[in-house]
Amino acid sequence: MRDIEALERVPLESRIFSWNVNDWIRRGWDRDPAKVAIHFLQHADPDETPDSVTYEKLRRRSTQAANLFHSLGMGPADAVLFLLPTLPQLYYTQFGGLATGVACCVNWMLKPAQVLDLVRSAGTRVLVVLGPTPGFEIWENVQSIRDQLPAAVEILSVQALGGEKIPGSDFDTLCAAQPGDRLLFERKVTPDDIAGYVHSGGTTGSPKLVKLTHRGFSFKCWANAVIADFLPDDAVFATHPHFHIAGFFGRGILPVAYGMTMVSPSPLGARDRKFITHHWKLVEKYRITHFGGVPTTLSLLAKNPPKGEDISRLKPHGTAGSAALPAEIGREFERMIGIRTLLIYGSTETTQSICQPPRNGEPRYGSSGIRFPYSEVKAVKLDRECEIERECAVGEPGVVVIKGPSVTPGYMNPKHNQGVFTRDGYFKSGDIGRFDADGYLWITGRVKDLIIRSGHNIEPAIIEDTLLKHPDVVLVAAVGKPDAYAGELPICYVQLVKGSRTSGEELAAFALERISERAAAPREVIVLERMPLTDIEKPDKVKLRQDAAERAYRAALGEALGTDFSVSVRPDETHGTVVNIGLLTGDAAARAGLERRAHEVMKAYAVHY
Repeated sequence: MRDIEALERVPLESRIFSWNVNDWIRRGWDRDPAKVAIHFLQHADPDETPDSVTYEKLRRRSTQAANLFHSLGMGPADAVLFLLPTLPQLYYTQFGGLATGVACCVNWMLKPAQVLDLVRSAGTRVLVVLGPTPGFEIWENVQSIRDQLPAAVEILSVQALGGEKIPGSDFDTLCAAQPGDRLLFERKVTPDDIAGYVHSGGTTGSPKLVKLTHRGFSFKCWANAVIADFLPDDAVFATHPHFHIAGFFGRGILPVAYGMTMVSPSPLGARDRKFITHHWKLVEKYRITHFGGVPTTLSLLAKNPPKGEDISRLKPHGTAGSAALPAEIGREFERMIGIRTLLIYGSTETTQSICQPPRNGEPRYGSSGIRFPYSEVKAVKLDRECEIERECAVGEPGVVVIKGPSVTPGYMNPKHNQGVFTRDGYFKSGDIGRFDADGYLWITGRVKDLIIRSGHNIEPAIIEDTLLKHPDVVLVAAVGKPDAYAGELPICYVQLVKGSRTSGEELAAFALERISERAAAPREVIVLERMPLTDIEKPDKVKLRQDAAERAYRAALGEALGTDFSVSVRPDETHGTVVNIGLLTGDAAARAGLERRAHEVMKAYAVHY
């Protein structure tokens, strides 16, 4: 913390050379125009020939894209919204969009109705979409909502990966007609202008668009480089999708701002399983310097150690983010390859990381480290109105609140801002955490992820960290299963190493022996062939909670209704969760009896049905 406080003795304004993120990007382009900015691979194969884009080409193509968007009527407040896997055109579109107005990358795996909602919410003027391509349904999904799009939206198609070229709307063809050595328009940018929209996960209804400013991106270009020791001769994997802040900023804006080289192993990023298989060979071939990824990827890599590859260029510290990194995984990597894996803490709303362990200090596995300079991060107790009542004592858990130059001004939809900020401007993260005496933050869970058993708050991490110590467990997620008596009971889902015959019962016994809080021991461990993951490779606890709820309600209703019913659970914006119960008999009298019995069962649960 002394180093952070020393940095803060210099006014922040003296450290930021520009509050326009485009100036940071242009400075990165100009460092060494002939240098490779990004190597694009298609199959995560170390023997394939990459499509290598130099900084000169990146500058030229991004400038052409900006001029194209401007010619189509896009202004500073308009958005270019793009649905693209990791391709060169993704970067050209993002940087061209930032230069012209607002850049907004959307998860191309969303449902058409969700895409439509985001197109409308973002004030989209240009929509850049992967054209008809085997293995992707992006173009087809956009065509299904085309008649509902605002009339002003221009659609451009990207032809790649063996896909079909659409005459008249082809992105590359139209860009080629624009100058690439200069912008054909002038634009004045203020620090608080919106630069990008990055959306949340969208677990209920459509995702929320987070507004991110030139101030936030510019501050993070400086702060992340200072904290993580990023240098122009560094090489990093670009595996995060750009519809996530770790891709949009961490593997988009930031490496380019410092003239680093990126390696995209596949259009699918880390979701391409061959990336895990060939990971260390790719590290060797492309001389990667920074080790890192989401905890799910790192858990898989821990079971797939190097086999003699030269990984000597890796720096002695790496990073993990997006979810809690189990302490045991961090220790395993330090034993295996001598690298300390530092767990960063942040969110879309904080423009990626806001806390990180010192790169040359003690990693304190399980901790997210200390706050970034010029930023406030606190654990607090909230009163009944969800305002700050007091700051927590050392070691006392509370809700994590954040204030600083990288914090979002809010969401695009004003309704989504209700209850998000305190009266004095702190962002309420929804995370539960505590600070130790040295200022290290320890995230213990999410307010919404707590398992509440008979009033006893159970942190999922207690169960997950325990089961990850079992040699056969690769991935684990603990959730609450509805219970008529206790409210919730902890259960666990696991994915095992290939070929393992370990049973759920054995794992439940393993956990029971090692978890000191008896109430936290999982009542059931369910072995899955493949863990459902979110688009950023976290265990999908929304789906798992739905599955746990369906199991609970199906079992409870089965005793009363027999087999003449169906149960499904879905998230709902109004009620949180809705249980749909279908009665499979057509007989009116029998149906009435079943309905009465169903009501008797369900009234014991605090859920809408």
